Amino acid sequence: MDSSAKRKQTATDGPNGRQFKRSKGGSGGKWQTPHHKTKLEALRGKSLEVGDMGIWTTCVKGKERQALQEMVSICDEYAEKLYGIKPQAPAEAEDDEDDDIESSIKKEVEGMKPADKPKESIFEPMRMDLDCLLFIRTRSPVDPVEMVHHICRDAKAISDRTQRRSRFINRFTPIEVTGRATENGVEEVAKAVLRKHFQLAGDEDVKAEGEEAKREPYSYAIRLSFRAHNILKRDDVIKNVASLIAPSHKVNLTAPGKVILIDIFRTFCGMSVVDGDWDALKRYNLHELYLSAAKSTDGAAEASKEESKEESKEGPKEEVKKEPKGEPKE
Repeated sequence: MDSSAKRKQTATDGPNGRQFKRSKGGSGGKWQTPHHKTKLEALRGKSLEVGDMGIWTTCVKGKERQALQEMVSICDEYAEKLYGIKPQAPAEAEDDEDDDIESSIKKEVEGMKPADKPKESIFEPMRMDLDCLLFIRTRSPVDPVEMVHHICRDAKAISDRTQRRSRFINRFTPIEVTGRATENGVEEVAKAVLRKHFQLAGDEDVKAEGEEAKREPYSYAIRLSFRAHNILKRDDVIKNVASLIAPSHKVNLTAPGKVILIDIFRTFCGMSVVDGDWDALKRYNLHELYLSAAKSTDGAAEASKEESKEESKEGPKEEVKKEPKGEPKE
């Protein structure tokens, strides 16, 4: 008897006579519970909007969820430290064993009512549909530039690895204003942001008062980054932004007084002005700051060891005995 006849005949309902793959179970993402949908929408349903301020954050690939948790924790800590804003208490965990399905649904429906929704948080984390990229929307009174500067300045001084606040976060880019990534949009954002720090071209006749009159004009450098955008050209954006600043402010690419950060992501353009220590703070790269602090500590410890070795090679130094001064002998 032919052995092939004993084999079970396979279905060939697929295209070109190929067999369909059997499903291994599960919904395949076609159906989700309301709770699951709400949880996903909390991260993916939010989108960047014109007028947003916040912090772009890059992280280790594949660790976006963990990095987002770290960022929220760091923001909560510094919001309390800088602005006296205490983090919102987490919602109490529900006891699924004591509640039946009907009561669980009732609680969920009650929680969806607008009157029961908590006030908007000052931090709104978002996961972008791009690897290694996150955004934290901030609200007043939080200043993203001030907050990021404090985070990075503190990180630079952390030599103890156990005190590090993050494992997966890389670079921060604070954003003061977000607009459209068009020529007009970039100009509008630039005027709104630069006016706080520089005298704009065409405003030279306006006399500065108080501290502005006493202060020397800042030198500046422009740092631009593109993410998933290929319409605007780098040189054109830098040239147009620089043309808005009065000539009294000079370009200084090595030691600027201020650094203008421009971040263009798809159809959005964000901008901020940060202090000139941006380069010294590793361009706000938290991971690099931790590594630098660790190397400094290790280097100091190594130098101390070498000094001890050199002293041990030289041996104990002989003490020179001095005769006590007395009366001269006759």
